[in-house]
Amino acid sequence: MPSSMDKHLFNLKMAAKDLQRNSKKCDKEEKAEKLKVKKAIQKGNTEVARIHAENAIRQKNQSVNFLRMSARVEAVASRVQTAVTLNQVTKSMGGVVKGMDMTLKSMNLEKISALMEKFERQFETLDVQTAQMEDTMSSTTTLTTPQNQVDSLLHQLADEAGLDLNMELPQGQTGSVGTSVASAEQDELSNRLAKLRDQIRYRDWSSSVFFTDCLGEGFSLEITYIEEQSEDQLEQNKRAEGEEPSEVT
Repeated sequence: MPSSMDKHLFNLKMAAKDLQRNSKKCDKEEKAEKLKVKKAIQKGNTEVARIHAENAIRQKNQSVNFLRMSARVEAVASRVQTAVTLNQVTKSMGGVVKGMDMTLKSMNLEKISALMEKFERQFETLDVQTAQMEDTMSSTTTLTTPQNQVDSLLHQLADEAGLDLNMELPQGQTGSVGTSVASAEQDELSNRLAKLRDQIRYRDWSSSVFFTDCLGEGFSLEITYIEEQSEDQLEQNKRAEGEEPSEVT
């Protein structure tokens, strides 16, 4: 069965190429018909121009049909190749290929379409089996290769290459990275404020003062200092402003 399927697989691939050639041939015919349309219009033959225009449209549609069928045959050939490789060629699939060669050589799109439908129905079960096998292989690979080590290596190589993989981090790692960055920025700002406080010397300030050196560019801090006054001085100021002095207990 496999050797027979190899032969039919070759025929499927050849049929796909033949369909592509027919599509290109129709494209050439379409261009030729368009030139005839222009010449007919120049001569004033409207009816002749209309006929050539209809031919051009027909060739265009035929080209699309051949190209579409070629893609469909290629898809079936690819699935047959998978079946042969995995030794999953069923008896029912082998029955479909009987008479396939004559159908493909006929270049009859209706017959080829019916043949492809039979193939596609046979592949439904094969798709399920292939999906199960891929899931098994994927789970095995996951178990044998720790994903955290893979992610660590990816980000290490990305850093060496100067690339950014922050968007591809898992949610847990993304949150921790964001938190650590915010914490570092907060610590840096706190250190700058502490440094600023150490540089301040209390004295009589007549106006507000802005400090930017310690905070860095883009930051400004407005600090208003009021001279500390004794109670006697406060009482004198109130009398000068016409306020009643407070009773001293």
